Amino acid sequence: MFVVTMLQLLLLLLLLLSISLDVSHLIAEAAAAAKPPVSFSFNFSDPSTYSLDDLLFEGDAAKPKDGLVDLTSGRSCYPYCPAGRMSYAHPVQLYDDTTGGEKVVVASFSTRFTFTIRPIDDGIRGDGLAFFLASYPSKLPANSFGGNLGLINNGTTTAFGSDRFIAVEFDTYNNTFDPKSINHIGIDINSVVSSLNTTLLPNFSLNGTMTAHIEFNGITQMLVASLWLAGRPWSAAPDYQVSLRLPDPITSLLLPQVAVGFTGATADLKELNQIMLWSFNSTLTLVNQGT
Repeated sequence: MFVVTMLQLLLLLLLLLSISLDVSHLIAEAAAAAKPPVSFSFNFSDPSTYSLDDLLFEGDAAKPKDGLVDLTSGRSCYPYCPAGRMSYAHPVQLYDDTTGGEKVVVASFSTRFTFTIRPIDDGIRGDGLAFFLASYPSKLPANSFGGNLGLINNGTTTAFGSDRFIAVEFDTYNNTFDPKSINHIGIDINSVVSSLNTTLLPNFSLNGTMTAHIEFNGITQMLVASLWLAGRPWSAAPDYQVSLRLPDPITSLLLPQVAVGFTGATADLKELNQIMLWSFNSTLTLVNQGT
């Protein structure tokens, strides 16, 4: 009887060990399959903080040099230089609509970046830069120079389908469709002709090295952009803000997975639009769209 009892105990221990190993294997597989929310912090003066494999450059944008990413080169082109884009090379989950009939889960995200706008000469310059969310992978629209800011094709007033975008623009030129100010920040949805909300800035204030912080609350769908002008410390209150509650449902605006990044453009007038630092954090993990 004693031998049988010991044998049973041994078999029970082996069974428990087998179950434990199976569970551990499943947990390990699940952990490997799960992708963490997107989070990065790039300092383009420090190559150890970024990899070129994580960045996509389009049009006039150039890879980091001397601690800067040039979105626009300031070179002479005929008739116009192409716009330039730098974006994160991997998709970002804006919302999850695969919850099996449950309410769509919308990500919250924040991004902070330090950027420089410098005129080529002392005269009027243009046209500015923007932070954008658009279809993944990023695709720079053709003929999106000048006031189109690399967001939309010239002559097109509204973007549709895979060309849709949400952007915060830092505009340095007063186009005919712009508000009556040379400099302004605005929130754009599928159009640069009619910004949904705009904050006017003093003329030529978008100059030098500045910092911006953009935050989106996935629950309230409120998008808030804050700007610190040159010489203002990050610890101080922002100089200017612009905000907008995005239209509901967000599923009507963009696809679940988006590209995020920066775009800049010039036309007859030239300037350098440069990114120095960029951090981005999101709350939603990447969802396998094939499931």
